[in-house]
Amino acid sequence: MRTKFASIFVLSILFCSACKNFKAKENDSEPKDENFNTIGVNNEYQIEIPRFMNGTTGLNEEASLQYQSLRHEAYLLIIDEPKLGFEQVYRDLEQYDDKLSVLQNYRDARIQILSRTTKIINKFNSKPFKINGLDAEFLELEAKVNGVDDEIFYFLTFVDGGEKVYMIMAWTLKNRKEEHKKTFKAIAESFELIN
Repeated sequence: MRTKFASIFVLSILFCSACKNFKAKENDSEPKDENFNTIGVNNEYQIEIPRFMNGTTGLNEEASLQYQSLRHEAYLLIIDEPKLGFEQVYRDLEQYDDKLSVLQNYRDARIQILSRTTKIINKFNSKPFKINGLDAEFLELEAKVNGVDDEIFYFLTFVDGGEKVYMIMAWTLKNRKEEHKKTFKAIAESFELIN
């Protein structure tokens, strides 16, 4: 009887362990290409959007692209600005730092704008890289937004597109960060100028 009980106990532990490992692998898996649609914007750029997200217009009036999934609590928008116009305005305001690139100045300006409506709790180091040959930076933030009980996780990507600078902003609840982070990264890495 004891050996039967011990065997069932060991099998139960192995089963629970296997379930945990399956769930971890599911969350760690890379997003699959067939789960994305390619969306072109103004014959200017294209980006891969997860099929579970739908187009919207209510996230930000400045955005050239806006997608969301209320069910998955995942949101995405892209804001773009002419590089020379941005630089001139910030020079006129004496807020342009000549020690930084235009992209880094744009990153800092956008974070400053975001901090007006959020309380940034954690800001992780930005990581420079290339997206389809373009200079870019990833930046992760955790913030508190007025009227939202949970903290928000932001995955920001800034791209120097030659004549324009772009901010790709994806966000979700902090407790869903691990569920969406790789998808947000895949979205950002798919950004490509059309011409």
